[in-house]
Amino acid sequence: MNAIKYYLLTFIFLQILIPISVLGHEDSFAKMGVVSPKNEKIAPNFILETVTGEKISLKDFKGKAVLINFWATWCQPCKNELPSMQRIYEILGSEGVEVIAISIDRNKKERVEQYIKNYNLTFPILLDPSQKVRKDYFILGLPTSYLIGSDGKLKGFISGAREWDSNDSKEMFSTLMRLQ
Repeated sequence: MNAIKYYLLTFIFLQILIPISVLGHEDSFAKMGVVSPKNEKIAPNFILETVTGEKISLKDFKGKAVLINFWATWCQPCKNELPSMQRIYEILGSEGVEVIAISIDRNKKERVEQYIKNYNLTFPILLDPSQKVRKDYFILGLPTSYLIGSDGKLKGFISGAREWDSNDSKEMFSTLMRLQ
């Protein structure tokens, strides 16, 4: 009889606990305005160059939680969020979070270089002058960001600028690092 009570209580506890953990994931993403996909898919791979000509692929970050941010030098909200992206990179980079910013500027390599210097950016800044990657990710407005789990799957997208080093953002990245 005690065994039945034990299993019944365990079952009830799990029925309560599992939805709370799922809601926690949705809540931390919702606070940052993340739109989660109905079906998680592998993020489209790409190979782009940095301003120095180094080729970087999304596959280079396998096993890490990744923030991909699409931006342009002419986009004021994009410029406003760059410093907070640098700060979150400094805070969480060693914990397995990678930040990648993809400039969709056409033939503005020198301007992008100037932004890297002005904002002291140390995370990868990639160039997409043909805007092929922008199209692969269906980017219509800027800034737009994607969250990719350590399993390589798209976990959500965010339209518009954010304070990437806010407490809500840190909670979101903490959740992202746990998702598989």
